[in-house]
Amino acid sequence: MAPERDVTTHRRDSSTRGHLRKRSAPWTADEIRALGVRVDGVTACEIVYNVGRTRAYELLGAGEVDFPVIHRGRRYVVPTSALVALLGLGEDDQGAA
Repeated sequence: MAPERDVTTHRRDSSTRGHLRKRSAPWTADEIRALGVRVDGVTACEIVYNVGRTRAYELLGAGEVDFPVIHRGRRYVVPTSALVALLGLGEDDQGAA
């Protein structure tokens, strides 16, 4: 019999390239800032709306998001600075998003 598998949804953590981060933990201001200059649209929706991939693509495709999105081919790209501004995370804030 196969061992039980953790069915918690995971996603790629851009700040650690290749490692997986569990979705259950809320994003902190430091984690958001550590993403770099840009982030994919799915991750942006996860941060702002706490939704999964399917719902994120629905929101992005319909243009129903509260941040600027650059659509390049099949990819959605969001400036991290827009997320920081939308969430009210100033340079001095160290709390959770």
